[in-house]
Amino acid sequence: MVINSATFISDIVLFIREKLRTDITDPLSSRTGKFVMTSYPKRVTEYPIITVKATGIDTLKLGMQSELSWTTVDLEIRVWAKNAKQSDTLTANVINSLRQAQFGTDSTTDEEMFGFNLSSAVPVVEELNDTTIHSKVMTFTYKNILN
Repeated sequence: MVINSATFISDIVLFIREKLRTDITDPLSSRTGKFVMTSYPKRVTEYPIITVKATGIDTLKLGMQSELSWTTVDLEIRVWAKNAKQSDTLTANVINSLRQAQFGTDSTTDEEMFGFNLSSAVPVVEELNDTTIHSKVMTFTYKNILN
């Protein structure tokens, strides 16, 4: 998937979502829906799930006569699970998958994303409908040069 300058925000989010869907096995093999999504669920959800959202963007022109922009995209990836062990396992799977999702890591990568950085991983415990949900909110940064 090539990242297009006109749709780069959604392209990056969709690339990351698809990368995680490909690399991480859903612990609920009987589930028919997707377990990695691009928004928080609004309906009854069967945990675990993983959500991917763009939370910040910064661009910088690469010269006065250049059309190129150095772009930094912040992503929030949140693992939601029924217990801390499952949350920790899926969090490690996400980190391992994404640190390999950079330009030049294999011959099929044409996203030209690089500069992988995990800047935080914050555990959150919530009570939702009499159920305790353990989640890990991770903030990642990737860089990209847009044409």
